[in-house]
Amino acid sequence: MSKKLKQKPSVIVSMIPVVLLVGLLSYCITIFGDGMLSGPSQLVLTLCTGVAVFIAMVFYKQSWQELENAMVIGISRSMSANLILLMVGGLCGTWMHSGVIPTMIYYGLEVISARWLLITSCVLCALVSLCIGSSWTTIATIGVGLMGIGRTLGLEDGWVAGAIISGAYFGDKMSPLSETTNLASSISDVPLFTHIKNLLHTTVPTLIITFIIFTIVGIVGGGGAHINDSSAIEMQHHLDTTFPITMWLLLLPLLVFFLIYKRMAATIVLFIGMLLGGVIVCFTQGFDFAIECAFGEVGYTTGVTAIDSLTSTRGMGGMLYTIWLIICSMCFGGVMERSGMLESITEHLLKIMKGRTSAVATTCFSSLFLNATTGDQIISIILPSKMYGSTFDRLRLPRKLMSRSLEDGGTVTSVLVPWNSCGMTQSTVLGVATTIYAPYTFFCWISPLMSVIAAFVKQYILKNKDKESDFVTVSSQSEIVE
Repeated sequence: MSKKLKQKPSVIVSMIPVVLLVGLLSYCITIFGDGMLSGPSQLVLTLCTGVAVFIAMVFYKQSWQELENAMVIGISRSMSANLILLMVGGLCGTWMHSGVIPTMIYYGLEVISARWLLITSCVLCALVSLCIGSSWTTIATIGVGLMGIGRTLGLEDGWVAGAIISGAYFGDKMSPLSETTNLASSISDVPLFTHIKNLLHTTVPTLIITFIIFTIVGIVGGGGAHINDSSAIEMQHHLDTTFPITMWLLLLPLLVFFLIYKRMAATIVLFIGMLLGGVIVCFTQGFDFAIECAFGEVGYTTGVTAIDSLTSTRGMGGMLYTIWLIICSMCFGGVMERSGMLESITEHLLKIMKGRTSAVATTCFSSLFLNATTGDQIISIILPSKMYGSTFDRLRLPRKLMSRSLEDGGTVTSVLVPWNSCGMTQSTVLGVATTIYAPYTFFCWISPLMSVIAAFVKQYILKNKDKESDFVTVSSQSEIVE
C-alpha cells in the first residue's frame, strides 16, 4: 500500500472532479441519450479522471506511480464483474436462440396478463433472488424472459425493467447467500442473521409499498399496455414456428438457480448455463451458429418486427462497451480514493452526524455518493463502514444500525447510477437505459428514505427517555433486537 498522504485536498477542491463528472454526464445524456454507453460516458469519465490526476499531482505533489497503481487496483477489483458480464452476454445469446428464453415468454403469455405483469415480475424476481442471493443472475435469466413478455404485451420498457430490478435487488439485499449482505454484516462486525433480522424493519415496509404501486399501476392500465388476447396468441404462434418451444428447456434455468443456491461461483454457473445453451443450439442449428450466438450479434429476419427485435442478441461482443465503461469508472474511483478526495468529502460529512437520524442519513447518502463517484457497489459499503464505525460507537448507536444503513443506501442504489457497474450491467442485459428504468425502480428509491424515516421515528420515541440498552456499542452485544 502507498504511503500516507502529507496533505489531503480540501472539500471544495475534492468536489471539482465530482461536479464536473455529474455536469458533463448530464449534458451528454441530453445529446446522446441511449447512445451514452457507446463512447460518450467513457470519454467523460476519462476526462474527469485526468482532472483528478492533475489536481493531485500539481497541487498536492502526489506521484503518477501511486495514482496509476490506484487505477490498476480499481480495475483489478472490477475483473470479477467483467468476467460475469462476458458470461451473461454469452448466456443471453445461447438461451435466446436455443429456445430457453422464447419458451419462458411463450408460457408466460399463457398465464400472465398485461394487468398483472408488473407485480408478477416484481414478486417472481424477489423470490428467485432471495433463494439464490444474486440479482445479476436473476435479471440475466428470468428477468430477460419477463422483459420479453412485457414488450410482447406492449408495456413500456421502463416500467417492466423497474419491476424486475426492484424485486431482484430485494433478494440481493436480504438473502443470506448474497455477497453484499454478508459483506455489510461482516465489515460492521454484526452477526449475519442479526443483520438480516434488523433489515426487516425497513425492507418489509419498502417492499409492501413497492408491491402496492405496481399493483395499482397494473390495474388502472398504467405502463402503456395496449395488446389484446388475439395479438398474444399470434405472438405465441410466431414463437412456436421460429423456436423449439418445450417445457423441457425450462430445466436449464432451474439448474442454474440450483447451482447458485448451492453456492457455486456465479462465473462458473453462468458459463455452464451458456455452454448447455450452446449445446442445444448445436443440435438444432449447427455448431457455427452456436459459436456466433455466444460471441457475436445474431438475429432472425422473420418479417415480424416484434420477433426480429426480440431475437436480436449481441453475445459477449455486445458487453465490451459496458466493460470499457467499468474500467473507466474504476480508474476515476481509484484516483479519487488514492488522492484523498473521497476521504476529505466523507470526513466533512462526519460533522453532520450528531444523533441517530443524522448518522443514518449521512451513511445512506455517503453510500449513494460513493456509488456515483467510484462506480463500485462494494466500495460504497466498505468505505463508509470504515469512516463511520467509530462515530456510531461514540454516539452509542448499535453497529447493526450502521450495517442496515449501508445496505439501504449502498446495495440498492448502485443500480440507479448509469456509470456504476450495477447500473451498466442491468441496462445492458435488459436493453433499457438506466435513465429510462430508474424512475420506476421504486424499491431502490424508497429504501434509503425508509431507513432515514425509521431512524427519525426511533429517535423521536427515545427522546427524553433513558434507554441505554438500545444504544449498544460492543459488537458481541449486537444480538439485542433494536
